[in-house]
Amino acid sequence: MQSIKHSIGAVNPARYFKSAFWLTSSRILSMAVSLVATFYVARTLGPQNFGELSYAQSVVGILALFSALVGALYRDLVRHKDKENIFLGTAWVIGFSAAFITTALALLYIIVIPHDQLTMWVIGILCISQFFSPFSIITNVFYAKTETKWLSLVNLVIHIAMSLLKIMAMLLGHGVLILAVIMVVEQIIMAVSYLTLYVLSHKGSPWSWKFDLSYAKTLVADSFPIMIIAASGIVSARVDQIFLKHLIDTTTVGLYNVAVQLSEIWHLIPGMLMMALFPSIINSRKVNMHTYRARLASLGGLFLLYSLALAILISVLSHIIVPMIYGVAFLDSVSILQIYIWSMPGLVLSLLISNFLIAENMRKIQIVSAILPMLINVILNLILIPRFGALGAAWATVISYSFAPLIFLFYANARSVIFPRRL
Repeated sequence: MQSIKHSIGAVNPARYFKSAFWLTSSRILSMAVSLVATFYVARTLGPQNFGELSYAQSVVGILALFSALVGALYRDLVRHKDKENIFLGTAWVIGFSAAFITTALALLYIIVIPHDQLTMWVIGILCISQFFSPFSIITNVFYAKTETKWLSLVNLVIHIAMSLLKIMAMLLGHGVLILAVIMVVEQIIMAVSYLTLYVLSHKGSPWSWKFDLSYAKTLVADSFPIMIIAASGIVSARVDQIFLKHLIDTTTVGLYNVAVQLSEIWHLIPGMLMMALFPSIINSRKVNMHTYRARLASLGGLFLLYSLALAILISVLSHIIVPMIYGVAFLDSVSILQIYIWSMPGLVLSLLISNFLIAENMRKIQIVSAILPMLINVILNLILIPRFGALGAAWATVISYSFAPLIFLFYANARSVIFPRRL
C-alpha cells in the first residue's frame, strides 16, 4: 500500500503544476522588474557607456561557454537521487574549473586585442562573478524534486533588490564600474542564498559533496552537445556586439543593444507556451502520429502568427517606443530595431524545432541546426558591418535566424516525421 501511495504521489500532476506556477510567475515578475531597471540604467548611462557595459557582458558571456558542461546534471539528479552528493560535488568542481578557463580566456583576450582601461576593468570585474555561478547547480536539486516555491521566491527577492540597487547607483551618479560590481554582488548573494536554502530545506551540506572522476567524464561527455548548442546560441546573440565595438565604436554597441533588448523581452511568451504545451504534444505521439503532427503544426502556426504580428507592430511603433523608454539619445536605435525585430519568426520557430528534435532524439541534427546559423551569422557580420554598420549586423541576425528552422528539412529522417510519404 505504501509503495502504491508513493507511486501515485510521484505522478500527481498537481505537484508539477504548482512547480511550474512558481517558476513562471516568479520569472515573469523578475523579468518585469529587471527590465524597468535595465531601461533606466540605459537611459541614464547613454549610448556610449551602455555600450561599454553591453560589450563587456557579451565578451564574458561568450567566453563562459564551458559552464554549460554540467547541462546534463538535472537529468542525473532525477534518475539517481541517492547519488546527489557525488553529482553536486563533481558538477561544482567542473563549474569552478570552467570559471578559471573563462577568466584565463578573458585575460588573454584583453591582452591580445587592445582595449581601453575602462573596458578591461569591467571585463575583469564581471569575470569574478564566474567563480560564484557554479553554486547555481543547487537549483537543479529543487527542480528535480519539483520543490520550487522557496527557490522562486528567493530569486524574485534578489532580482528586486539588485534592480533597486542599480537604479539607486544611477540616481547617485555612479557609472559602469559600479554596475559591474553590483552584478558580482548579485552572484555572491545568489550563491549564499542557494547554499542556505539547500541546507535548511534539504538538510544537505556542501561539505558532503564528493568529486568522482568517472562521473565527471560521463557528465562532460553527456553535456558536451548541450554546451555546443548553448554556445552557438550565445555567440549568435552576442558576437555582433563584439564586432560592432571593434569595427565601429562603443556607442554603436549601445544603440544596437537597445534593439536586442526590445526584441528579447518577447521571447518569454513562446518559452512559456512551449513549457506548458509541448508535454501534451509529446504524449500524443504515443497515441496517434496524425494528432502529433497536427499539434506540432498548430503550435508552429501559433508561433508564426505571434512573431509576425509582433514584428509588424514593433516596426510601426518603434519610433514611439524607443524614445519613450530609452530617451531621445537612442533615436538612432529605431532603424536598427525595425530590422532586428524580424528575427523573431525564425527564433521562435527554431525553439519549436529544437524541442521537436530533442523529442525525436535527433541530437546531431539539433547540433547542426545550432552551429550552422551561428557560422552564417559570424560571416555575415564580417561582411555587412563594414558596409552597413549596425543595420548590417541586424540583417545578419535576421538572415541567420530565419535559416535556422529550415535546416531539419535537409534531413530525410527528420522531414519524414513531419511530412510522411503517402502511399
